[in-house]
Amino acid sequence: MQSLIYDSRRERDFLRLPRDLVRARELLWALVWKDLRVRYRYAVMGFLWAVIEPLAFTLILTFVFAFVLADRAAMARADAGPPYAVMLLCGLIFWQHFSVALATATTSVVVNGNLVKKVRFTREVIPIAACCMPLVQLGVGFLMLLAAHLALGGRIGLSLVYFPFLFGIQFVMTLGLVLFLSCGHVHYRDVGNLVSVFLLFGFYATPVFYPLELVRSAGLPSWLHSAYMMNPMACLLTAYRQVLFEQRFPDTVLVAWPLVCAVIAALIGAWVFRRFSATMADYL
Repeated sequence: MQSLIYDSRRERDFLRLPRDLVRARELLWALVWKDLRVRYRYAVMGFLWAVIEPLAFTLILTFVFAFVLADRAAMARADAGPPYAVMLLCGLIFWQHFSVALATATTSVVVNGNLVKKVRFTREVIPIAACCMPLVQLGVGFLMLLAAHLALGGRIGLSLVYFPFLFGIQFVMTLGLVLFLSCGHVHYRDVGNLVSVFLLFGFYATPVFYPLELVRSAGLPSWLHSAYMMNPMACLLTAYRQVLFEQRFPDTVLVAWPLVCAVIAALIGAWVFRRFSATMADYL
């Protein structure tokens, strides 16, 4: 079998990236499987944690906003929308994939430093594998979302076919970000801390536990509302809810801007990572 030999010039060749990822697909799968085993192997309940974590978070937030802050929860349902718990879960499972993937993949190259220093391979597979691992939790959470939606009187239609398209945008955007950030974390360890702060801020600046309609009706200055809508995850979470609860293709503006962000993030992230991947071992 022909072996793949790298040199610094080839490692920096951006156009070789698709071909290199295809040839490294077995390594990618091995890294994903390793991460899953490490996370769930010695857990008594194993993959049940993929259900328990989002369910517990949903119950806590539902208690807070449906009972402690009942007036605010009533505002969220003022338009006779879906039950608050289902609306919350729809935003939470997709935000959790984004936040877990971003936090884990940002530090993944440093965590796997021994592998990077000893073997020459397509190093992009490390952050990509870290980004793929939360897909298991997302899949379980999505099934739980559909079950809760049906149990509380909702309907499911053909609009579900739009979910893969919307999540494809989110996944590509996440991949671009983690490639850029994981490369930055190799050179500057502050990047991991900045990502943690960004995700904490982003959780409240994204309509995870409240609908976008509350932001639109809050009377914000136009510049502040425009700045809020620059957050592509705000658009995507609202688009997911429109697909599930309104059973239609989301508004064009909710899809177009995240799509542009995904393309830009993927191109910049892939180019930056490939540009500096050849010298990463020197900083580990």
